Amino acid sequence: MKRICTFALLLTFIYAEPESSPDATITQLPNQPQINQQLLVSNQDNRANKNFSNMPYEDFETIVQNSNASLNSAIAFAKMGEYTKALDLFMQACQSGNAAGCFGSGLIYMYGMQSGIPDPNTAVKFYGKACSAGDATACANLALAYDNGHGVIQDKEQAHQLYSVACSGGDSLACTNLGWSYANGVGTKRDYMKALEAYRTACGLGSELGCYNLGLMTNTNNIFGMNKDKMGVVELNYVACEQGDLVACGNLGYLYATGQEGANQNYHYAARYFSLACDGAYMQSCNNLGVLYDGGFGVRQDKARAIELFGIACDYGFQEACNNFSLMQTFGSLNSENTVAKMFGM
Repeated sequence: MKRICTFALLLTFIYAEPESSPDATITQLPNQPQINQQLLVSNQDNRANKNFSNMPYEDFETIVQNSNASLNSAIAFAKMGEYTKALDLFMQACQSGNAAGCFGSGLIYMYGMQSGIPDPNTAVKFYGKACSAGDATACANLALAYDNGHGVIQDKEQAHQLYSVACSGGDSLACTNLGWSYANGVGTKRDYMKALEAYRTACGLGSELGCYNLGLMTNTNNIFGMNKDKMGVVELNYVACEQGDLVACGNLGYLYATGQEGANQNYHYAARYFSLACDGAYMQSCNNLGVLYDGGFGVRQDKARAIELFGIACDYGFQEACNNFSLMQTFGSLNSENTVAKMFGM
């Protein structure tokens, strides 16, 4: 069961350590003050790839009204819950060759809106008529039926072909599902470049799942077409961050702030990458950037800015930032003796 959403940034190139890669130019500063790493929140990303959601279109808002009087009346009745009247009119529109009328009929049968008993066998017949007549959304729903064996014998290859047809017709979620099938080799040969193309199309059409997976393909655990064995964690996150993955930017900030995974500890770079991720509304990084401003690590010390960042992250529900905001309001710093005593029950 799935509504696809998977990996996405697969650019073909031979990896060499970028000349602009941070570690290529960083010089370790001798005897620099050390941050209390317990104040930082690890951004290491363990997100799993999302399968596609198995939610077909069942909202009559997806049916576009046109000059067919029966169709327009059917949509109005369906929105009022008058499904018997709606079905009669959808079928009239379908019989006159209207693709949207066939799709509407399929929706009612698939979910048993009129009878209370779902009839997927009849639904897929109407989806098929609508798809053949050029309704991309009907093609997407028919693809889901084949993908899951609803009303038809399960056929992953047929599902893949129908997702492709629906995506070509501008159906965003079909494009997302198409990307998933290419990325995972389901119903077709695995092809990461085609997966990338499909996710880009889905994202451009407004699919949040498509956008999510477009970014996810560049994340540290999902960079394809590259020899990851020869790349360290810092390099992987650097490549992903350069491709726009905000989680990877946050990861880089954490690695540079803590000196983990072979990164040269450098608070200036930590602040830079935390700032990039925070500007993209990644709240863990807003919290961590606040820690840097509080202590003056890699940035000019600015208590007011620290409080502001903690407040922003707290407002978005990041509890650690709420705790830090409270500590700042009470003690004026996260690094005072009173704060440390409070944190560790001393």
